[in-house]
Amino acid sequence: MEELSGFLLQSVPDVKTAIKKAVKHFEDEYGNKAMRLRIDEMRYAFDMWESRMLDLGGLQMKNEMSEDGKINLHCELIKYFFGYSDHTLPAIYFGLIENCNKDERYYKYAKMYKEFEKVITEALEDDAILLIPTQPESPPHYLMTIPKYPSLGYTAIFNALGFPSTQVPAGLSDGVPIGIQVVSRRFQDHLTIAGGVELDKVFGGWISPCPICV
Repeated sequence: MEELSGFLLQSVPDVKTAIKKAVKHFEDEYGNKAMRLRIDEMRYAFDMWESRMLDLGGLQMKNEMSEDGKINLHCELIKYFFGYSDHTLPAIYFGLIENCNKDERYYKYAKMYKEFEKVITEALEDDAILLIPTQPESPPHYLMTIPKYPSLGYTAIFNALGFPSTQVPAGLSDGVPIGIQVVSRRFQDHLTIAGGVELDKVFGGWISPCPICV
Protein backbone atom coordinates (compact mmCIF):
# COMPACT_ATOMS: atom_id res chain seq x y z
CA MET A 1 0.00 0.00 0.00
CA GLU A 2 1.78 3.12 -1.25
CA GLU A 3 -0.54 5.68 0.30
CA LEU A 4 -3.93 6.33 1.84
CA SER A 5 -6.50 8.04 -0.34
CA GLY A 6 -7.76 11.41 0.74
CA PHE A 7 -6.73 15.05 1.03
CA LEU A 8 -3.27 15.59 2.57
CA LEU A 9 -2.69 11.82 2.82
CA GLN A 10 -0.91 11.21 -0.49
CA SER A 11 2.67 9.96 -0.36
CA VAL A 12 5.54 11.90 -1.93
CA PRO A 13 7.39 10.17 -4.82
CA ASP A 14 10.38 9.09 -2.68
CA VAL A 15 8.10 7.23 -0.26
CA LYS A 16 6.26 5.49 -3.10
CA THR A 17 9.59 4.49 -4.62
CA ALA A 18 10.69 3.00 -1.29
CA ILE A 19 7.55 0.86 -1.11
CA LYS A 20 8.05 -0.37 -4.68
CA LYS A 21 11.70 -1.15 -3.96
CA ALA A 22 10.75 -3.19 -0.88
CA VAL A 23 8.09 -5.11 -2.78
CA LYS A 24 10.48 -5.86 -5.64
CA HIS A 25 13.07 -7.21 -3.21
CA PHE A 26 10.69 -9.80 -1.76
CA GLU A 27 9.47 -10.79 -5.22
CA ASP A 28 12.98 -11.14 -6.67
CA GLU A 29 14.63 -12.80 -3.67
CA TYR A 30 11.88 -15.13 -2.50
CA GLY A 31 9.45 -15.40 -5.39
CA ASN A 32 6.61 -13.91 -3.35
CA LYS A 33 3.78 -12.37 -5.30
CA ALA A 34 2.73 -9.02 -3.87
CA MET A 35 -0.91 -7.96 -3.96
CA ARG A 36 -2.01 -4.34 -3.93
CA LEU A 37 -4.28 -3.82 -0.93
CA ARG A 38 -7.14 -1.38 -1.33
CA ILE A 39 -9.36 -0.70 1.66
CA ASP A 40 -11.40 2.48 1.30
CA GLU A 41 -11.91 2.80 5.05
CA MET A 42 -8.17 3.38 5.53
CA ARG A 43 -8.64 7.02 4.56
CA TYR A 44 -10.51 7.38 7.86
CA ALA A 45 -7.76 5.69 9.86
CA PHE A 46 -7.30 8.62 12.24
CA ASP A 47 -11.04 8.89 12.92
CA MET A 48 -11.33 5.16 13.59
CA TRP A 49 -8.35 5.34 15.94
CA GLU A 50 -9.95 8.23 17.81
CA SER A 51 -13.21 6.33 18.31
CA ARG A 52 -11.26 3.31 19.51
CA MET A 53 -9.44 5.43 22.08
CA LEU A 54 -12.81 6.52 23.47
CA ASP A 55 -13.83 2.86 23.75
CA LEU A 56 -10.67 2.05 25.67
CA GLY A 57 -10.93 5.04 27.97
CA GLY A 58 -7.75 6.62 26.69
CA LEU A 59 -6.49 9.76 28.38
CA GLN A 60 -7.61 13.01 26.84
CA MET A 61 -5.03 15.39 25.45
CA LYS A 62 -5.88 18.08 27.99
CA ASN A 63 -5.25 15.62 30.82
CA GLU A 64 -1.79 15.04 29.44
CA MET A 65 -1.18 18.79 29.34
CA SER A 66 -2.01 19.38 32.99
CA GLU A 67 -1.30 17.24 36.06
CA ASP A 68 -4.80 17.75 37.47
CA GLY A 69 -6.54 17.86 34.09
CA LYS A 70 -7.76 21.39 34.75
CA ILE A 71 -6.75 23.56 31.83
CA ASN A 72 -8.61 26.08 29.70
CA LEU A 73 -7.42 25.41 26.18
CA HIS A 74 -9.05 28.52 24.74
CA CYS A 75 -7.13 30.65 27.24
CA GLU A 76 -3.96 28.71 26.42
CA LEU A 77 -4.49 29.49 22.73
CA ILE A 78 -4.68 33.22 23.45
CA LYS A 79 -1.67 33.00 25.77
CA TYR A 80 0.30 31.18 23.07
CA PHE A 81 0.01 34.08 20.62
CA PHE A 82 1.38 36.43 23.28
CA GLY A 83 4.20 34.06 24.20
CA TYR A 84 2.85 33.14 27.65
CA SER A 85 1.66 29.56 27.18
CA ASP A 86 3.77 26.63 28.35
CA HIS A 87 2.37 24.48 25.53
CA THR A 88 3.04 24.26 21.81
CA LEU A 89 0.41 25.30 19.28
CA PRO A 90 -0.05 21.73 17.92
CA ALA A 91 -0.71 20.43 21.46
CA ILE A 92 -3.30 23.13 22.11
CA TYR A 93 -4.91 22.56 18.72
CA PHE A 94 -5.20 18.79 19.12
CA GLY A 95 -6.64 19.27 22.59
CA LEU A 96 -9.32 21.58 21.17
CA ILE A 97 -10.38 19.35 18.28
CA GLU A 98 -10.21 16.08 20.21
CA ASN A 99 -13.49 14.20 20.23
CA CYS A 100 -14.25 13.41 23.88
CA ASN A 101 -17.91 12.43 23.57
CA LYS A 102 -19.66 9.38 22.18
CA ASP A 103 -21.69 11.37 19.70
CA GLU A 104 -23.00 10.57 16.22
CA ARG A 105 -19.52 10.93 14.76
CA TYR A 106 -18.14 8.47 17.30
CA TYR A 107 -20.73 5.80 16.48
CA LYS A 108 -20.13 6.23 12.75
CA TYR A 109 -16.41 5.50 13.04
CA ALA A 110 -16.81 2.89 15.77
CA LYS A 111 -18.99 0.88 13.38
CA MET A 112 -16.54 1.47 10.55
CA TYR A 113 -13.67 0.28 12.76
CA LYS A 114 -15.34 -3.06 13.49
CA GLU A 115 -15.91 -3.71 9.79
CA PHE A 116 -12.39 -2.58 8.93
CA GLU A 117 -10.90 -4.86 11.60
CA LYS A 118 -12.48 -7.91 9.95
CA VAL A 119 -11.30 -6.93 6.47
CA ILE A 120 -7.69 -6.17 7.43
CA THR A 121 -7.43 -9.32 9.57
CA GLU A 122 -8.57 -11.47 6.65
CA ALA A 123 -6.15 -9.67 4.31
CA LEU A 124 -3.24 -10.53 6.63
CA GLU A 125 -4.08 -14.21 7.08
CA ASP A 126 -1.37 -16.84 7.43
CA ASP A 127 2.10 -15.29 7.12
CA ALA A 128 1.13 -12.20 5.14
CA ILE A 129 2.70 -8.82 5.85
CA LEU A 130 1.65 -5.35 4.80
CA LEU A 131 4.12 -2.75 3.54
CA ILE A 132 2.84 0.78 4.10
CA PRO A 133 4.51 4.17 4.66
CA THR A 134 5.21 5.20 8.23
CA GLN A 135 4.33 8.71 7.12
CA PRO A 136 3.53 9.90 3.59
CA GLU A 137 6.47 12.32 3.58
CA SER A 138 9.63 13.21 5.44
CA PRO A 139 9.10 14.90 8.84
CA PRO A 140 7.56 18.35 8.27
CA HIS A 141 8.03 21.49 10.36
CA TYR A 142 6.24 20.83 13.65
CA LEU A 143 3.58 23.47 12.96
CA MET A 144 2.65 21.66 9.74
CA THR A 145 1.40 18.75 11.84
CA ILE A 146 -1.72 20.87 12.43
CA PRO A 147 -3.18 20.78 8.89
CA LYS A 148 -1.70 17.34 8.28
CA TYR A 149 -2.88 15.63 11.46
CA PRO A 150 -4.95 12.98 9.59
CA SER A 151 -1.64 11.45 8.43
CA LEU A 152 -1.17 10.23 12.02
CA GLY A 153 -3.60 7.52 10.98
CA TYR A 154 -0.83 5.77 9.05
CA THR A 155 0.57 4.46 12.34
CA ALA A 156 -2.24 5.08 14.86
CA ILE A 157 -4.69 2.64 13.28
CA PHE A 158 -2.37 -0.33 13.82
CA ASN A 159 -1.94 0.70 17.43
CA ALA A 160 -5.72 0.62 17.81
CA LEU A 161 -5.90 -2.80 16.14
CA GLY A 162 -3.15 -4.22 18.32
CA PHE A 163 -1.23 -5.21 15.20
CA PRO A 164 2.58 -5.34 15.39
CA SER A 165 4.38 -2.85 13.18
CA THR A 166 8.12 -2.53 12.61
CA GLN A 167 9.39 0.80 11.27
CA VAL A 168 12.11 0.43 8.66
CA PRO A 169 14.40 3.35 7.71
CA ALA A 170 14.14 3.79 3.94
CA GLY A 171 16.80 6.37 3.20
CA LEU A 172 16.48 10.12 2.82
CA SER A 173 14.15 12.43 0.95
CA ASP A 174 15.58 15.90 0.41
CA GLY A 175 18.11 15.09 3.12
CA VAL A 176 15.51 14.07 5.71
CA PRO A 177 14.73 10.46 6.81
CA ILE A 178 11.70 8.57 5.52
CA GLY A 179 10.48 5.11 6.45
CA ILE A 180 8.03 2.31 5.78
CA GLN A 181 6.21 -0.08 8.10
CA VAL A 182 6.10 -3.85 8.04
CA VAL A 183 2.74 -4.79 9.56
CA SER A 184 1.10 -8.12 10.36
CA ARG A 185 -1.85 -9.35 12.39
CA ARG A 186 -1.89 -9.88 16.14
CA PHE A 187 0.84 -12.03 17.70
CA GLN A 188 2.84 -12.14 14.47
CA ASP A 189 5.57 -9.79 15.71
CA HIS A 190 8.28 -12.13 14.48
CA LEU A 191 7.11 -11.61 10.89
CA THR A 192 7.38 -7.83 11.06
CA ILE A 193 10.80 -8.00 12.73
CA ALA A 194 12.08 -10.49 10.16
CA GLY A 195 10.72 -8.30 7.39
CA GLY A 196 12.43 -5.27 8.89
CA VAL A 197 15.77 -7.07 9.14
CA GLU A 198 15.45 -8.16 5.52
CA LEU A 199 14.67 -4.65 4.31
CA ASP A 200 17.67 -3.26 6.15
CA LYS A 201 19.68 -5.11 3.51
CA VAL A 202 17.84 -3.15 0.84
CA PHE A 203 17.98 0.33 2.35
CA GLY A 204 21.17 0.04 4.37
CA GLY A 205 19.60 0.67 7.75
CA TRP A 206 19.42 4.05 9.43
CA ILE A 207 21.31 6.82 7.65
CA SER A 208 22.21 10.00 9.49
CA PRO A 209 20.78 13.08 7.77
CA CYS A 210 23.88 15.03 8.79
CA PRO A 211 27.47 14.39 9.94
CA ILE A 212 27.81 13.37 13.58
CA CYS A 213 30.93 14.42 15.44
CA VAL A 214 31.66 12.59 18.70
